[in-house]
This record gives sequence, C-alpha cells and structure tokens, in this order.
Amino acid sequence: MRVEEIWGLLPAALRSRDEAAGGMLRALVEVLATQAAALDADIDQLTDDWFVETCAEWVVPYLGELVGAGQLHPLADGGGLSDRARVADTIRFRRRKGTAAALEELTRANTGWSAAVVEFFERLVATQHVNHVRAAPATASIRAAAPLELVGGPFETVCRTVDVRAMDTGTGRPNIGHIGLYVWPLPSYRLDRATAAPVVTPPDGRWWIDPVGVGRQLTGPTVTEPDIDHRADEANVPGPLRRRPLRDELAALASDSPPSAEQRRWFRDDDPSFVVWIQPTPADELRPVPLDLLRICDLAGWELPTGSVVRVDPVRGRITVAAGRPVHRLAVSWWYAFSADVGAGPYPRRGDLGAADGPVDWQLAVSVTEPPRAGEVVASLGEAVTAWHDFQAAHPGGTGRIVVLDSHRYREDLSVRVGQGSRLSVLAAQWPRPPDRPRRQTDLDPVGVRPCLLGTLAVTGVGVGDRPGELVVDGLLVAGAVTVTAPAGGGPGLGLVELRHCTLGPAATGLTVTAGNDRTRVVVHRCVTGSLTTTDGPLTVTDSLVHGTVAAADAAAELTGVTVLGTTTARVLTATDCLFDQPVTVARRQQGYVRFSYLRPGSVTPRRYRCQPDLAQQAHPDDPDVATRVGPAWASTRYGDATYGRLAATAAVELRTGAESGAELGAFRRALTPQRLHNLALALAEYLPLGRVAAALPVLPTGGTTP
Repeated sequence: MRVEEIWGLLPAALRSRDEAAGGMLRALVEVLATQAAALDADIDQLTDDWFVETCAEWVVPYLGELVGAGQLHPLADGGGLSDRARVADTIRFRRRKGTAAALEELTRANTGWSAAVVEFFERLVATQHVNHVRAAPATASIRAAAPLELVGGPFETVCRTVDVRAMDTGTGRPNIGHIGLYVWPLPSYRLDRATAAPVVTPPDGRWWIDPVGVGRQLTGPTVTEPDIDHRADEANVPGPLRRRPLRDELAALASDSPPSAEQRRWFRDDDPSFVVWIQPTPADELRPVPLDLLRICDLAGWELPTGSVVRVDPVRGRITVAAGRPVHRLAVSWWYAFSADVGAGPYPRRGDLGAADGPVDWQLAVSVTEPPRAGEVVASLGEAVTAWHDFQAAHPGGTGRIVVLDSHRYREDLSVRVGQGSRLSVLAAQWPRPPDRPRRQTDLDPVGVRPCLLGTLAVTGVGVGDRPGELVVDGLLVAGAVTVTAPAGGGPGLGLVELRHCTLGPAATGLTVTAGNDRTRVVVHRCVTGSLTTTDGPLTVTDSLVHGTVAAADAAAELTGVTVLGTTTARVLTATDCLFDQPVTVARRQQGYVRFSYLRPGSVTPRRYRCQPDLAQQAHPDDPDVATRVGPAWASTRYGDATYGRLAATAAVELRTGAESGAELGAFRRALTPQRLHNLALALAEYLPLGRVAAALPVLPTGGTTP
C-alpha cells in the first residue's frame, strides 16, 4: 500500500496532532508502507513462482524436481543460459522421446547451441531388395556439385559403408545404432551497416568486408524453427555461408516464378544473410543494393563487374564493384562467428560498463550517419577529442564521455590529453533519440555497433597533483597501437588506462606504457590485443587473448583467464586459468602464484598449484613425451578466423578441461564448453532409444580465406 493510502485511513485528529508534534506518526506510517509494499511484491511473486515461465530463477531447479528433470551442471557464466527452457520443455520432450526432432531440441536446451541430429543408419549403403528399393543412392554423383560441397558435414546426402569403430573416438559415424548430435559452439554476431575496407586508397572497386582488410568468412543468421517437430537444416544454424545456395536463391528470385517470402532461406525480408549498402557521394543517402544486382562469385582474382552489378564472395569476405563507379562509402550488414564475447563486438556489454555507465559532466557523440548537432553529435573522433580538450580546460577535474554511434572506419591518429582528476571514457554504443524528449546521458545502449579506429591512439596524463587522470576505452576495434606517452613537466602521468571489450590488431604492437608513467595502472578486460608493455604500475588482465608478449619486468601482473601467444616477464605474477604458449619468467618467485594454468617447460615462476604439464608428468613419470603431448594445439592463430586463439579439438584434454571450473584454459574459459557437453551427455541417458549410441560432434569453421 502507498503511504497516502495508509495515512488517509487514520483519523483526521491524529493527523493534525502529528503535524504539530513533528511528524513522528507520519514517519512510522512510511516505514509500514515500505514493508507493506515488500509484502505485496512477495505475494505477487509467489503467484508467479507457480509457473516456470514467470518464476524466479532460483525456483527453476525446484520445479525441475517436480517433473523429474534432474539437476545438471550450472552454467552461470555461460552467456546467461538458464535451465528454464529445459525444465519447461520436459513434458514435451518426453512425449516425443526417441525421435530425432526431440533430440535436437534437447541438445539446444542443454547446451544453448544450435543443433542438427543425424541418424547415421539413414546414410548407410546396403544391399537393397528389388521389392523395397531405398531412395538413398549407393554412389555419389560427381556431376552434382551441391551435394559434394556438404560431404563430411551434418547435411551431407552421400551414403557410406559401415564403420564399426566407436563414436567417442571421433570416427565410427556411419553405423546402424549411431546418432550424431552436430552442434555449433561458436555464436554468430551481426554487424549492421559496417563500413567495408577498400583494398587501395583511393578505391578501385575492390573491397574487404572486414573493416581492417582481412579475409573473413561470413556466417548465416540462426533462423528460429517453427516447432519442435521441425528438423534443422542449413538455414537454422550459424554455419559458414556457401556460395552455391546463395547464388541459386538469387537466381530463383530473378525467375518468372520467384519463391514467396516464407520460402526464402537466405534473403528473407526480416533477416537476410547479408545486405550491401552503397553511398555514391557524401550528399547521397546510404542505400541497399537491390537483390537483382547482386552476384555471388568466387573472387579469388578480384574480378570487377560492369554497370551497377555488385559481386560478393561470402567465403573470402570480398566485394567488387565496377571500376570507376563513384563509391563514397560501402557498408555491409553481415554476420560473423567467434568463440565468445571477447574483443570488440556488437554483443551487449552493459553488465561490464562499470563507472563508464554513470553520469558524466560532458558527453559528445560521434557518427557519420547522423547529421552533426552542436554540442551533441560530431562527424569524427578528432573533433570529439578537440571538444574534450576545450571542456577540460574550462572544467579541470571533470568527467567526460565520447560515444561512437556506428560501425564506421575512422581513419585518424588520435592524441588525447587527460588532466589531473579527470576521467574520459570512449564508448561504442547506440544513443537513440526519443521522439517525445531530448536525449539523456543514460539513454546509452552498448549493443549492435563496433567502430574501427584505423590509426593509433596516444594518451598523455597532464598536470601535477595527487589525482592523475584516467582513460577508459570500451567496445572499439583499434587497428593501430595504443600508447601512454611520457608526461611533460615532471607530472605523474596517467593514473589508469582501462581497455574493455576492445580489439587491438591485427599486427599492432598492442598497448605500450612508456617511461615516466610509473603510477599508471593498466586494466584489460575481455580484449583481443597485441603485446602489452608497462612500467612500474600494476597490470591486470582478465579473460583476454594476448597475441604477443606480456612485458611487465618491473611491475606486478595479475592474469586471470588469459591466453598469451608470446613470452611473459613480470616482477611479481599471480595467474589463474591461464594458457602461456611461450616461457614465463618472474623475478620475485617468493611472491605470487600460478594455479590451474599451462606453462611451457623451462618457465621460471612462483609456486604452482595444479598446473600443466606438471600434473601430467606426476601422473605419468615414465613417459618422456608427456610434456609434448600436453602442449597446446591451436585451431587458428590468424586474426580473422572464427577459431582465432582457440584450442583445437585435438588439443590435450588436460588443457581443454584444465581451468578451475573444469572449462578450457585461457581466454575462452567462460564459454564453458566441457560443462555444456557434459550436461548433454547426462540428459541423453533418458531420451536415447534402446541400443542407440549418441555423441556430440562440434562443427567449427576452418578459416576465413579458403573455400
């Protein structure tokens, strides 16, 4: 009940006397109203807790016990995956127990991944009776290119002879009792109208889809299946796009009897696989290229079209337009796959914004799509930095924020100055304009954009005092290096440089803190970066991929969930769940520790706890090759590949399950891949038909430049 409702129930005489006595009774009524509101909310929640769709998260396991759903490994860090869907669909699963469609839904509910189930007996070559001829052909036609492209994957139609080996060895798939649960563990991310990169400047008609100019294979959006009885096909999973089906659908759309909107698989009106946008001149609008002008090609030789036709290669990540055609900006709405929410990306980041999410004294937006507005929106990062310097000169010690609103390529070299007591945040986010009121600072939505700074970023702490300035960069892809330059005039330099959800690369020097910034703290959170070099200030890195060295010879380094593809030096080191591909050297070995990590033989570190290959050598003292067997094997170390920085499927199980939580060591531990697969194995025991054997078969892209 509200305060006024309770207050109105009291006699008027008591209310009058209370006003004269100082309002003590009114204060008591306010306390009672607060507790009454809490009680009302609790009663309402009790009603909601009867239903799995509306109950609190902590109630879900108890409802699961009522229907016998069982308790699986919690996935609190696994991208928000909840048991709610699994518990809610328990009855529905049991009604369809033993069917391939139910196994697909069961796999999605227990792993959070897209799935396709294959009963391998349907793909076996067998001697056929003349009165019962099977539709599956016994031989593959080498003239049919489309089926041959799918060989070896979940959607192949080519039949095979029987394989009697066990499925858990990665082979033995074609057999009567075998069922393959193909899963796509890599999520797919969508970039909307991201500016493409010309091969040369000025553009000559050749463009890379990726903004930093590397080959990256496009993936398709995951189309929701209409019901549980629907079997997943190629359009229902976030797999790499193939040229042939895209080309065939474009040809069908241009025919006399085009498919309806419901029959489209790749170029749907609501969620197409990709859209190409062209802005001929700065005075024109950015408009999509019509489908009848798109051509799907293999652009290995960068062949240019003629007229208004646009050629797209979704496998190599290339686009070509006619030579001499005016193109001020070419943008693409497309999807790409990566192992987790690490590095710059369009995924939601509000939960990790920290202090940058609060109110600031000054805020300015940067956009190339929204017209400039004085004091609100500018067209370049350089203008925003200049405005920050002007504000800082008039308001020393203030806090400011630069918000980048679109996924554009900004070809600039930035030099930022942060004064004493000041804090500047550079944030990638949407800042929508409400129709009924002016924008507010807190209207930010950090999702859906990934701007790219092609130049370098240099930051300098200016002024003298006890409160050095701070810089926070969140959600940006920086193609150049980030440098904390030496302060002038004997000042203390910068106090903090924090990188969150950023990508520094490829082939960049990463982050360098030069001499004179002895008080600079470096914080790196969920980033993909090159080398990290710092001075005396502490270094903290969490859930990040460092493709280079970590040079902190005079600093204390704290690494948690970090993959380092280079050497590591530190004065003091504390490391947990880390994967060091090259030797580690620590000066003070009496301090710090290394736990649940992999260290190259020959590393000099403080005390270790449950590290590899130490554990493997203790378990197999007579095996001289155990250290080599437990060494890391990488799926890819090339920036631009979907599996960049990820352990290969052939890597030692000690590394794939070596983290403290039982997950993969290194930057992608929060993906919780082993836990998801274990949950699926536990759930399958109830739903598999008698005599059948099932195994999860992860589908991982092989690269971004080869077909």
